[in-house]
Amino acid sequence: MKTMKIWRIMLMMLAAFSLASCSKTDGGWNAMEWEADVPVQITDGVYIFSETGTEFTFSCRNYSSPWIENTMSNGEYFYPPREANDFHTITTDWFQAEMNGNKLKVVFKANETAENRTLQLTVTAGDIFYTFKFKQLASNVEIGGTGH
Repeated sequence: MKTMKIWRIMLMMLAAFSLASCSKTDGGWNAMEWEADVPVQITDGVYIFSETGTEFTFSCRNYSSPWIENTMSNGEYFYPPREANDFHTITTDWFQAEMNGNKLKVVFKANETAENRTLQLTVTAGDIFYTFKFKQLASNVEIGGTGH
């Protein structure tokens, strides 16, 4: 009887240790470190650029092959063509994003509308995520915030 009680205690301790180990590794991913390949304007964590469009290229310094999780543009979500087993590109009518190894390239077309356009682009490397925020100004707004 005493042997059965010791086994139960040991089994409970092993189960508790296993649960503690799992929770420790779940949060053990290092934050993604991204660097723009050329100097860019960023204000309050948002990359702001003119209506003429632009191209951004970023390098992930600590993960070798991230992929694109999703984008959100003006409240609408877009996803890579996962059904084609492609987790590295998203293309819409006004932007294209592409991951190649640790490089992210985002190309924006000209904004000929009177509205600013926003984009949140989320990339992942498994259990770690990073969201880029972009704002393309409307065709009648200068980067300083005043109209033409």
